[in-house]
Amino acid sequence: MAKDMTGLGRVTIFPFLHDWETGSRCVLAYTTTDGGLTAVLGVIPVEGNVHEPGDLFAMAGRHGFIGEWKGSHEQRSACWLACTGSGSRTVRKADTIDVPETKWTLDMARSVDMDSPYYGHARVAAGRFTLADTELADQARALISGVPAHV
Repeated sequence: MAKDMTGLGRVTIFPFLHDWETGSRCVLAYTTTDGGLTAVLGVIPVEGNVHEPGDLFAMAGRHGFIGEWKGSHEQRSACWLACTGSGSRTVRKADTIDVPETKWTLDMARSVDMDSPYYGHARVAAGRFTLADTELADQARALISGVPAHV
């Protein structure tokens, strides 16, 4: 059952190629709650982008695991998401937007408590991400829309 999470804090926003075969892209946002114990990842909806991945845990599962993480498929998907979020912040691409403090909401589709901490996180929550700052949201959507943000 979906529920909303809200927060105020550092948010890292980045374009993401989520399907190599089709070249499908989306915009993801990563932040944390609970003093960093919960990784929060969400798709920022871009109007007209028919290639949004939907369920981020299902997307993670499609990326294939070789053995880098242990546990159930759900646990391994959560680890992949935690790695993707944490990695987006520590090794930024040129188009990454990193905001020290902004309000956000996650329409949480799913969350997983991990068997042990990964990348500093004990839990991963994922869903659709909304930024309260409309100018920042425009900048985020412009990462894949090809249309410059009105700043």
